[in-house]
Amino acid sequence: MKLTKTRAQLSLAWASLMNAPGFVTAVIATLALTLATLFVVLSLVNSYFLKPLDVYDESRMVVVEQSLTYDDYDATGFQSYQSMVHWLKHNQSFEQSMMINAGEQIFANLDGEPKEPVLYVGGNYFDLLNTPFLMGQGFDLGETLETPDDRVVISANFWRKHYNSDPNIIGKTLSVMAGETDYVHRIVGVVDDSFSPPYMFKASDVEVWFPSSADRRYFHNDDWQSPWTNTFKNLKLIAVLKPGITIDQVKVDLKQQIDTVKSEWLNNGGITDVKPEVTPYRDVELGNNDDLSLMMLAGAVGLLIIAVLNVSTLFFSRALAQHKTLALQAVLGAKRSTLFKSIFLQSLILMTLSVSIALFLSVWGIRLFKVLAEGRLPLVNSLAVDSTLVIVAIILCIALAYIFSVITARLVNYKTLNTQMQNSGKGGVSQVSGRTVRILIGSQMFVAALLVSFSVMVVSKAMGTINRPLGSDTENLYFANLFQPNNQMSLAERYEHMLQYKQVLLDSQGIDDVALGHSPVSARQNANTLTDVNGKSSIFFPSQWVGPDYFALVNTKILAGRTFSEQAIRGETNEILVSVSVAENLLPGQDYRNIIGKSYQGLEEKMYEVVGVTEDFNHPKYYDESFGRHIWWPATPYSYMFTIKASDGVKLTNKQILNTLKEKNSDLTMWQFNDLQQEYDNLLYMSRLTVVLCSTLALFTLLLAAIGIFGVLSYNLGLRRYEFGIRMALGAKKARLFKLMSVEAIIPVLIGFAVALAVVMIGFYMLQGQLMSWLILDVRLQLLAWSITLCIALFACFRPLVLLLKAKPMAALRND
Repeated sequence: MKLTKTRAQLSLAWASLMNAPGFVTAVIATLALTLATLFVVLSLVNSYFLKPLDVYDESRMVVVEQSLTYDDYDATGFQSYQSMVHWLKHNQSFEQSMMINAGEQIFANLDGEPKEPVLYVGGNYFDLLNTPFLMGQGFDLGETLETPDDRVVISANFWRKHYNSDPNIIGKTLSVMAGETDYVHRIVGVVDDSFSPPYMFKASDVEVWFPSSADRRYFHNDDWQSPWTNTFKNLKLIAVLKPGITIDQVKVDLKQQIDTVKSEWLNNGGITDVKPEVTPYRDVELGNNDDLSLMMLAGAVGLLIIAVLNVSTLFFSRALAQHKTLALQAVLGAKRSTLFKSIFLQSLILMTLSVSIALFLSVWGIRLFKVLAEGRLPLVNSLAVDSTLVIVAIILCIALAYIFSVITARLVNYKTLNTQMQNSGKGGVSQVSGRTVRILIGSQMFVAALLVSFSVMVVSKAMGTINRPLGSDTENLYFANLFQPNNQMSLAERYEHMLQYKQVLLDSQGIDDVALGHSPVSARQNANTLTDVNGKSSIFFPSQWVGPDYFALVNTKILAGRTFSEQAIRGETNEILVSVSVAENLLPGQDYRNIIGKSYQGLEEKMYEVVGVTEDFNHPKYYDESFGRHIWWPATPYSYMFTIKASDGVKLTNKQILNTLKEKNSDLTMWQFNDLQQEYDNLLYMSRLTVVLCSTLALFTLLLAAIGIFGVLSYNLGLRRYEFGIRMALGAKKARLFKLMSVEAIIPVLIGFAVALAVVMIGFYMLQGQLMSWLILDVRLQLLAWSITLCIALFACFRPLVLLLKAKPMAALRND
């Protein structure tokens, strides 16, 4: 019986809604778009805070790094192989552990000798990270670092790209170049496309996995042994703690272990202490991107608040239109609960449709977000409309339906419905109180101003990165790094060959100019310290190797001194150039030109004379860490590095450059080739995406707020049309009516605006340290945004009154 009754009520609710198509369309469109945005962000928040990582045991997994202490500073997050291997072998805290490092390799037996990102991993890597295999398997758990291992695992993308999806791939070989020797590895597995390597290594596009023992930067290298001071940012230990072991206990254990070999590292390169840094795996994997997700969530919730306020206005109008129907139901004996249920069912139908459409849109929104953020944010592949998000959607659906039902019900005077029916419904729904109108207007203004202000702060930060002078040209520029295996020539002979290769390139069609050296426009940075004659070491400065003609080619200005001499490139003298910020750091309080002629200990503990000072190089990715500091080392020809300027409209390729130079020397191999403009665009990608997303958020916020304020006032003035007609009949001028509106609308707008600005300023200065990596306060841009926001709000306030006056409210008197 109850089911039949409920079905009948649903049918009546649906029929009632079908009689108000404009109302239904407006509600669904507003909420569906807003909720779709919220669901995409909630999916990101779910992945970052709620959904467990797809690993062996997230609760016990940690990442071990180290902190090296020198006389007057600490270098944290850069690890030496000696410390990692020692901890791997002698710790007492780990149930399982592995060493991992990122790198790149050239594959000599593949077409074009491609260079691909690789990871060197322990044998239990694939088990700890639950790696799915398309074919084959990973490495044995019994792997030892002392034994060379010729196995290799490749990605499905690598398999398709270089082996044409050969079903018999297992057992085939890969030949890699390490130094001047080729090493052959056996393919034992193909990793499925669904797997994402740890984001912490900035190698989410890794194509090949080698055993740790295959990393010849340290293991099985008879010619050179990595010193304690040769450190790697991507070198880490990933470990599973023994049950009951805490992170503090791990730190004590590892510190005791490293101190047992103190004689090896103490004062080695100035090291005075080595300390372990132990962090939960999830914290390292997310970095500070969980803060980004919370900022995005705050913006999406703000949009939802404005949308709810807007839809509330629509329900006010809907209540006015329904009063005759409600009065008729009351006359026929409908109880208060029955009338509320009728209203609730209408709201529930609308919310169900809105949430369903929003979930559908969010599926495509998540797909778009994955395309935009793949490789640039962690855990992107785990985003999905899962059960958690569906449960949240259901809760939101019911909550919003109840909220809007209460809003509508509060406007209905049940006690007078019979009287309203007798009076033909005149005055059927009480007018919304002036206080309610003011609260709605002020609330919309507050939320809108708050969202716009913080959006503009984020845009200001991103625009600062985009517009900051790089200190180098990138357009039509390419970098090529070549080397010759088994090259036994002296440095002077290599230099002569490098000049010959340079001339070959200059004589090639489509190339305008060539300089020696490597541009620092890349996702990764080298860093070195300088030690003065008193033995005081500097902080780490980003650095790069370039030739004497590099600065003129890329338009990096030398502000004092000169460029490198030919003797420096030949390796006969030791010279360096530094940026202004490096000079000011080394000589605080002095003119940067005073550094010319001073000598500092640098690479291989040799003394280098500063011969020039350049303008700052402002790396888009690392500016907040380096602040334009940069060291320029002479590009001695251990390999052949060229920065190439192409002719306008000419696109150079890896194969084109390699084939051109192989005509001169068939033994040359391409180690690296980059389009510098493409590299620079990649570095700015997230900043540009941030500008687009935050600008869209600000515009959408202003649009929703303006519609909301306009809707509230239009509804209120529509109910007061009779009142305004009387005022005009009694001689009230338009100016008087506008003054009346200023009290009822402008003051709430200004109050909401002022409170928002106060919250913005107080919040920014209280949380400035935590927020500086995401946003900055640009006063001029904020003033412009505030002015636009206020103008739009004021326009939304006065526009309904203008339309009412044009409609001649005095006509309402004749109609009554």
